[in-house]
Amino acid sequence: MYLTSNPREAWAMAFETGIRTQASADLAESQSDPVVVKSGKRKQYLLGYDEEGKAITYTREQVSASQDVSRKGGPGASFGSEYQSVYSAIAQMERENPVLANVGHWLSLNDTEQANRYHDDVFDTVLTRLISMTPAWGDWREKRKERAKALIQARMVQDRLDVDGMRPGWTPQEVCVFASEYLGIKIIRNNWYQDGWVAVWELLGLIIKELETSAMKPIEKTISQTNKEISNFLKHAA
Repeated sequence: MYLTSNPREAWAMAFETGIRTQASADLAESQSDPVVVKSGKRKQYLLGYDEEGKAITYTREQVSASQDVSRKGGPGASFGSEYQSVYSAIAQMERENPVLANVGHWLSLNDTEQANRYHDDVFDTVLTRLISMTPAWGDWREKRKERAKALIQARMVQDRLDVDGMRPGWTPQEVCVFASEYLGIKIIRNNWYQDGWVAVWELLGLIIKELETSAMKPIEKTISQTNKEISNFLKHAA
């Protein structure tokens, strides 16, 4: 019942079909007559607002001290309903800061094809920051810029795969192989240090980490608040 403490995993859970179904059902029912319950207590939570600014609510109906059910919502309605608050936080981010929302989608969504929709936007964001933090960028040859752009894509993939922060980073050899086999860009492994690629790689790590931290901060806050609400609910239901 509690939300995962990993914001990336929570982000992915919030985009499972069941949560989207339940969010839509709750929104529709919030605009209609409530379900009549002859006994028990009902508590409605305001989870946030959808893309059109309409309220997204979630109502729990306590049937007994040990049992509670959510409102009806059709197929998938009961699946992961606790993640609706995270879905709402993401929807708000999409409206207010689409750049960070794109970063979150790229890093978090389980469906690679779905996540790839945001690849180019995130790439452009990272490239812009890399250029602004590299005073000599204007003096670089086009070949060097191409290799730096290949490193951006490699770093994006490495960091996307590191969901829990426990995976070891790629070795220079692995980075060079990725650039060559997947991007068609040749970076000489033996020149990794003398050509300054290690510095570029580390800077890219800092850039992406900063973006991830900013994107996940509101999700972490939502997780904490929601888990507190769930804990309080269980205490009162006991």
